[in-house]
Order: sequence, then C-alpha cells, then structure tokens
Amino acid sequence: MKRVPQALWPALLLGLAVAQSGCESSSWTWVPPEEEKVTIISDAAFVRTDQGDFVDGYLAEYHTDFKKQRMFLVLEIPHYLKGDRLIITGRFTGDSVRMSFGDRDQEKAPVFEVERAAPNIPTLPQIPW
Repeated sequence: MKRVPQALWPALLLGLAVAQSGCESSSWTWVPPEEEKVTIISDAAFVRTDQGDFVDGYLAEYHTDFKKQRMFLVLEIPHYLKGDRLIITGRFTGDSVRMSFGDRDQEKAPVFEVERAAPNIPTLPQIPW
C-alpha cells in the first residue's frame, strides 16, 4: 500500500513543474490593440505577404507623428470603398506586403489585422446659442 503514494509523488511533481513552466512562458506577450483613423486608398485586394500568407484587405493611409503612413488592412469581409474613412482597432502583425500605388513603384506596407472597423463620420461641433 505504501508503494502507490511513492509512485504517484514523482508524477505529481513532474505535472506541477510542467504546469508552472507553461504559466511563466515569455515566448508570447499580449499586445494591447491599437486604434487608428485611416482612409482607404485602394480597392479591395487579395495579396501575398512577405511571410507567404494570402490576405484580403485594403491599402490605407493614417497619420502618425505628423506624417502620412501606409498600412495594409486585413479584413475578414471586405466591403468598403476607396475613399472611405474608418476608425479601426487591431494589431500590427509584424508582416508586410509590397504594393504599388498610383504611379509609384512597389512600396512595403506593414500588415494591420483589424479586429473592429467602423465608419469615421465627423460630427459638427456643438456651438452654444
């Protein structure tokens, strides 16, 4: 009868060690989603990223540090038009795409995976009477 607890003790310690190592894993860190105001500057496109994934989305412009930047928005259901202004929430994936825009050569644009998108409709300021 004493052999059963003696045999279970090393297995219990091994299970606890595995569980502890999984809880403290620093290989993946959570990144909070970013919110950006963008303008779509291309039609919907199906492109291949630099890492080889195929994605649907749009090329868009946004402002950061008073400069225009470009990004490729990855959307599950692309249903916006060129010129639409959106407020998007999501994360940069660390991947990029190469796209030509207008008369420019191909540019590298970072890929932004959109979690939520809504039209950016400016409202008139409330002026007191």
